[in-house]
Amino acid sequence: MNNHAHTTLLIQKLLDDKLPPEELQELQRLFASAEAEGEIELWLTDLWKSAEGQNEISIDPEQIRKRLDEKTGHTGREKRLPAKDETAGAVRFLRAFMRYAAVFVVAIVLSWYWFRSEDTPEAKIPPVFIAQANGINEVSVTYGSKTRIVLPDSSVVFLNSGSKLSYPSVFDRERSVTLTGEGYFIVRSDSLHPFLVHASDVSIKALGTEFNVKAYPEEQRIETVLVNGSVEILKKDQINPIVELNPGEKATYTKSAPAQPVTETAKEHARMIVGTEPKPDVSTGWVENRLVFDAEPFEQIAVRLERWFNVKIEIHNAGLRKARLSGRYDTENIEQVIHSLQMTTPFIYKIEKNKIVFK
Repeated sequence: MNNHAHTTLLIQKLLDDKLPPEELQELQRLFASAEAEGEIELWLTDLWKSAEGQNEISIDPEQIRKRLDEKTGHTGREKRLPAKDETAGAVRFLRAFMRYAAVFVVAIVLSWYWFRSEDTPEAKIPPVFIAQANGINEVSVTYGSKTRIVLPDSSVVFLNSGSKLSYPSVFDRERSVTLTGEGYFIVRSDSLHPFLVHASDVSIKALGTEFNVKAYPEEQRIETVLVNGSVEILKKDQINPIVELNPGEKATYTKSAPAQPVTETAKEHARMIVGTEPKPDVSTGWVENRLVFDAEPFEQIAVRLERWFNVKIEIHNAGLRKARLSGRYDTENIEQVIHSLQMTTPFIYKIEKNKIVFK
């Protein structure tokens, strides 16, 4: 049995509660060693590839957390300094495992999820769906959840609520993925193999960089925010870029072409607006579990709340629709967010199971 197959077997034993203490220590050392050398993602990618033809291994992060807590005698969730010997190994393993592992599949996908509210029935619905056909992997995320994916080249993608990412099991000369919804990309540098994100009407081209793309099909705008490096934004299936972004800039592309420009080139440039992003948290805070509004119309906030909390929202108050509100939230549930918004803009609302009606 090769090393990767052996490691996969250890993980399966852990999930089945059949891992003896000596093998638990071995598994802890494997993860701790890979993390210390900064090679955990590459190591896991090799592990996924070796798992082809084996059964799917599904991992619930909360079960893993509880199981490891039981084995180490630690019952709290607070941060703590590592102890010595076995406890230190367990803590290192937990950090590595929770950071990099949630679902092992033959599609070579690694993801994990978290919910806004643990006490709602909706939080128990499996949030990530993974499919593979003809060498293409497709990861879909339901409302109320998020996912982290490590691609075959070790680039990392955070996938937001109500989003979908398609990508090949093995990248060829061009690293190409298709996004529907919102994703935060941390692209591994490779000057010989450009990285392309196809998002509705446009494509974002990068070599090694960090950026956020928001391209929900029901929205008229495609937004790209560059954090590090540089990207080019191209009209789909075209070679020449419409614009190149610098760090801290945001490009907004409107799907509907304006009526005035007469040439195709003029139309594409008229669709694109580029400016600085003074408050990056508004666009990228979701990656760190922060929900941020900055003078947004309530009708747009409602859409974000629907995705974030997996609820349906109806607005019967025309004045409230256009009201601009601001807020910043991380651990609050939906009612706490609504009460906070009520403090600046009075309104009446009613909760009916999974639907919220604003009057």
